[in-house]
Amino acid sequence: MKKKIIAVTAGLCLIMSMAACQITTDTGETAAKQTDAPAETSAAESENKETSNAKPYEGAAIEIAVRYSGGSLDIFNAIVNRFEEESGCNVDVTSYGDDYENTMKTRMASNLLPDVFETHGWSILRYKEYLTDLSGESWVADYDESALGTITDDDGKIYVCMPSELYTCMLVNKGVCDQANVDIYSIKTWDDFDDICAQIKAAGFTPIASAPVPATMANPAGTWVSYEGELAEDSAAMLDGSYDFESFVPWLEELAGWISKGYMFEDFATINNTDTSERFSSDKAAFMIAQGGALLQGCLTLNPDGDYAIIPIPASKEGGKQFVAIGEGDAFGLWKDSKNPEAAKAFMEYLTRPENANELAVASGTVNCMKPTMETDDSKILEYFTIMKEKCAGDNILYDNFWDREYMPSGMWNVFKSGMGMLATDYSEQGIQAVKQMLLENYQDLYEAAHAE
Repeated sequence: MKKKIIAVTAGLCLIMSMAACQITTDTGETAAKQTDAPAETSAAESENKETSNAKPYEGAAIEIAVRYSGGSLDIFNAIVNRFEEESGCNVDVTSYGDDYENTMKTRMASNLLPDVFETHGWSILRYKEYLTDLSGESWVADYDESALGTITDDDGKIYVCMPSELYTCMLVNKGVCDQANVDIYSIKTWDDFDDICAQIKAAGFTPIASAPVPATMANPAGTWVSYEGELAEDSAAMLDGSYDFESFVPWLEELAGWISKGYMFEDFATINNTDTSERFSSDKAAFMIAQGGALLQGCLTLNPDGDYAIIPIPASKEGGKQFVAIGEGDAFGLWKDSKNPEAAKAFMEYLTRPENANELAVASGTVNCMKPTMETDDSKILEYFTIMKEKCAGDNILYDNFWDREYMPSGMWNVFKSGMGMLATDYSEQGIQAVKQMLLENYQDLYEAAHAE
């Protein structure tokens, strides 16, 4: 408003001066105009200068909810501060840490969500009805094809800004496999994998460095019971609550077989991911079953000179789908009822810029999945992922969401943890049946709870 007042005042002065000088000579009129002209020009220049310095979202405010903590939260806040400086938007960052999921469920129930929030793997399966369709944003065209299977809805819409992704596949100690003289890229099915394990054991190494954690049982399960061309394709039954877990038994038998054949460490039942990472990075084992880039990054920290690779999770039979699980990494949705959607979209665009996306991916242990950032990312975990895609380009690979998120009711992850613990201590036929029954009962209870009116 002040700018307009300055301009109007200058104009009134000029008119009054000209009226007072109507009876003067031309020379007097010219002098009057010359005196007033610089004042008018100065006002216009001042207005233009102030306009050019204006920030696009000055006065706007958005809330962002995250799970980050510690160093990753510090990095995120630094990116937010730079955005505020550039845009003029005021950003309130709220970190809920371990209580994030429960807090977001409460906020969904009250329909009072943050403008922008982490979707942590659930942009479609949980949050979709609360989110804005972002398919028309310019950065969507930059997604690597590996990300699209996880974040694209059935109607082709995308509801999340995801500068980075999580991948889960088979981690390989290439140095061990080379010493055992095996070709890791010949592994297409679980039978192929078993044959390679026998050769690695004969060469004096432990084939599998995995712990009795839920990922060992749950992450590969789809290659046995769900995906196209596998031994079973029971996805529909899993989703309608009628799955009986009979087709899960061959997968449990495969796991039990690895233990009985000595393909696992002798203390398999009591070790954890820290133990397996130390042994894997010390060249004592060849594979880690269905793990991801974050664990591989940990192995690189323990042994920067380690020679590693990754390959897809094998299919249960020839013609089946090999599998690479892709999860949401640094992923953010925009609340459909946000009062400042354009400012929120501006923040998302800012986050996708390579210098920001790469900084956040390094801090959070994720992998860049937008092409402009991937071109400048020299991290090892992205390098391994790129090599895998090149080496396995002709294979029948499915890049999709984590199996349990796609087909199991919420809460089953911890059930698979219990199941893996049971199998580690009793891998007999009776033990297998006990695990199968436990999985079935918990699946039924959780499905019923999730669909209760």
